[in-house]
Amino acid sequence: MKHTLLFSSFVALTLSTTAWAQEESSEAAPTEMAQEAVTPSSTREWPRSLWGVYGGFGAPHVLNGGIEYLDQSRTWSMALDFGAFGYRPKDELNDKEEVSLGSVAIEGRYHPFTSSFYIAGALGSQGVTAKKTAVYSGETATAEIRVGNTFATPKVGWFWQFNSGLNFGVEVGAQIPLSTKVEVDDSNLNAIVLNDPEYIKNKKDVTDLAEKLGKQVLPHAVIRLGYAF
Repeated sequence: MKHTLLFSSFVALTLSTTAWAQEESSEAAPTEMAQEAVTPSSTREWPRSLWGVYGGFGAPHVLNGGIEYLDQSRTWSMALDFGAFGYRPKDELNDKEEVSLGSVAIEGRYHPFTSSFYIAGALGSQGVTAKKTAVYSGETATAEIRVGNTFATPKVGWFWQFNSGLNFGVEVGAQIPLSTKVEVDDSNLNAIVLNDPEYIKNKKDVTDLAEKLGKQVLPHAVIRLGYAF
């Protein structure tokens, strides 16, 4: 009888210890899962590197767009950027002006604090065309100037990437020309038009405008919206 009581007490103690261990384990599991859920958000890295496309508005290129690579570390990114601009100040029967601008650039960005703020630099080439069509001495002719240049653009900006894949950013800087080539396209005009005072004046006007866009330091500002995946 005594041995039976001892055996019963041992079984009861074992069952009690097992139940306590299971309860302790069930309480610890949610805590561990919660910690695992918090860990990724506590780091500053993305789950993976991202590729994206974007478009925006700004200056000196009114329309901007490109493709970009966002590194998993969130400390750097790079992009191939395109810009375009077109404007017709006048569009009358005998007095037509037109200005167009296009660019392509490679840029790199560094996020010193792995935050939205970044420091960036771009190197690219740009083409500017300015022309004016009018009637000179009874003949219709176009004064056309083309300016090509290479440029560097130091800038700073802010970039926010959301879990949905959408991103938003703004940046400011300056577009600095490094080299410039000016071409005048009037070789097909006759001497009467070339020596017409009105043609000479219009040619100077479009040359000044093209050189202003191609040779001077221009402010850079862009607001952009994109998607990364």
